[in-house]
Order: sequence, then C-alpha cells, then structure tokens
Amino acid sequence: MNFCFSGLHDNEDSDGEETESVVSESRVPVGKYHVKESFAPILRSIFEKYGDIGASCHLESVVMRSYYVECVCFVVQELQSTPIMQLAKSKIMELMAILKDVESAQLRVAWLRSIVDEITENIELIDEHCVAETAKANSDREVESLNKELESNLEILAQKEQEVTDIKTRIEAIRERLSELELKSCDLDKNILSIKSKVDNLDSKSLLDELV
Repeated sequence: MNFCFSGLHDNEDSDGEETESVVSESRVPVGKYHVKESFAPILRSIFEKYGDIGASCHLESVVMRSYYVECVCFVVQELQSTPIMQLAKSKIMELMAILKDVESAQLRVAWLRSIVDEITENIELIDEHCVAETAKANSDREVESLNKELESNLEILAQKEQEVTDIKTRIEAIRERLSELELKSCDLDKNILSIKSKVDNLDSKSLLDELV
C-alpha cells in the first residue's frame, strides 16, 4: 500500500531530504482529516452519502486516520477510473487487501466492501465467460476440422464404392462370359470326340485299294 504513503506526514515535523522527496501533493482539510487534494472531492462525496466513515476508527493520530481515509479514497478512485472489464484479478486482490487493513482500523466501509465483492464476482463471471468462449471457439474449430475431414473421407468412400460397383459389374460380365465359354468348350469337346470317333473308324487301306 505504498501508494497511500506519499505526502502523508507533511502535517508533522520531519527532517531529512527523504521526507521532502515524498511530498508530492498538497493536502486540504476535509472534515477532521487532511487528505491529498486529488482525494478531497471523493472524500466529500463519501461523507455526503455515508457520513464520517472514520468516526469509529480506534486510531488516535489524525495523521493515521487521514491515511486510512485516503486508502478508502484510493480504492474508490481506482474503481472509478478503471472499467470493470479491464480490472485484473491482481488489482482486485490489492484493493481487497487495502480494504482488509482499513476494516482492521474499524473504518465503516461495509458499503465499499459489498461493492468490491460484487465486482469480484462480476470479474469471476467475466473470466468464466472468457474461458467458456475460448473452449467454444476451440470446439468450433475442431468441429469444423472434423467436418472437413469427414467430407473428404466420404468423398473417398464414394469413389471407392463406385470402384467396387464397377469391379462387381466387370466380375459379373466376366462370369457370364466364362459361363458362355465353358458351354461352348463343352460343346466343342463333344464335337471333337464325335469327329475323332469317325476319324478313328476310317479304313484308309480299303479306300486306297479301290483306286486300282
């Protein structure tokens, strides 16, 4: 929480160049507190809406009371200046840690705690939404890729099925031709046997004898 320390003790006597280098912004009185000028409008607005949030603070020092009030103003300023969509988890954790310290000093900041808690829930929902969108995008890409692969394989399958159909048609034609040839071969065998039988029965000698 070093961001709240800058110029915090300029209402007290201090010596050394280190203290002088810390003073970077003038302070103005708001109620019973002295806060940075940039925090003054925020603190006035808080007082108007929620009253003196430091009235129940157990700290005796006005400087320390002012410091913790400034911390509350810092949290409000951070929330007002940063859109919820741009709030990082680390930033929210930092603001919640500041609130925890402020609550330990017994400042009345339940109103701010509820806002920060709600913002935290919203950020978690946003993160869940982002995770879900990323998962959906990855799923969509995989679906698209698988659909393309399926379409390609279906085309290949259609080609193969056509090839199988063509081969089956050729096989059927070959079988029909083979059946025809087998019948023809059988007829030829019978014809050959018949002719051979006649040839075997020829009496070539007697034929020659008749020539003379």
